[in-house]
Amino acid sequence: KQWYQRRVRGNKGAVSIVLTVFGTSILLVTAHLRAHASKVKERNYETERIATSLDFSRYPQEKHHQGIFDKVDCVFWFGDLNYRNTCKRHTAEDAISRGDLQPLLECDQLIQQVREKQTLAGFSEATISFPPTFKFDPGTSNYDTSTKQRVPSWTDRILYRSVEDSITNRTYHHCPSLTSSDHRPVFGVYLVTLKPSPISLTIRAASGWFDKRAYAQGMKRRQYVQKTRSSLSPTATKEQFKQPSLIMKAVHGPAKVIASHKRSSVCSVM
Repeated sequence: KQWYQRRVRGNKGAVSIVLTVFGTSILLVTAHLRAHASKVKERNYETERIATSLDFSRYPQEKHHQGIFDKVDCVFWFGDLNYRNTCKRHTAEDAISRGDLQPLLECDQLIQQVREKQTLAGFSEATISFPPTFKFDPGTSNYDTSTKQRVPSWTDRILYRSVEDSITNRTYHHCPSLTSSDHRPVFGVYLVTLKPSPISLTIRAASGWFDKRAYAQGMKRRQYVQKTRSSLSPTATKEQFKQPSLIMKAVHGPAKVIASHKRSSVCSVM
């Protein structure tokens, strides 16, 4: 009972989900780890404990799998990981005021721990080109002015790894205008190369069945329309690029017939 109460009252932990998009499995883990600069080993332990607690029962271990995360194609690990900068407060402030982040990056605990393979070994992170996102006085752009004088740090991070280097980072930044918290939100945009589905042409969706042949034809039509529109004059009519298209919808059973009609409906895959 006491153990249960401690777990309920705590404010740290993690949530994970595995998605399968066609032939690619993607694991998303968001975690909130132990606070304070001196708790590096505790954060490393919590990360390992979260990783070993993940349920991969749907993804059997193959002979070539060497680590926990090799069972899935892509992994994104993000959240308030709480790793800090170990430099002095005045050193951090001087570097930020000059716009020179390199001295801070050299003192970043997470970068050091990943490099030394003490945590999240094999993970990558996009280049950090924005100032530390913690800790601010809420509602202001001032770093911590309390008596604790916390050193500005990048506590909120996004790391990733993939078996076949199929993840490409496009954007990695923060939101300086959102000042309601003592953190500044961090976001990233990533391009993931998907593998074709190893199963049959028809796959089961939540609302019925989805036929990949219909999806492929729909994508071809979309490309045709976009290309035609870009080549037509502004005064061109809709009749000049109208073509027969497919109606794609979920049905309560495997799709067997794909009919051609003059009107089309939208089929989106999220």
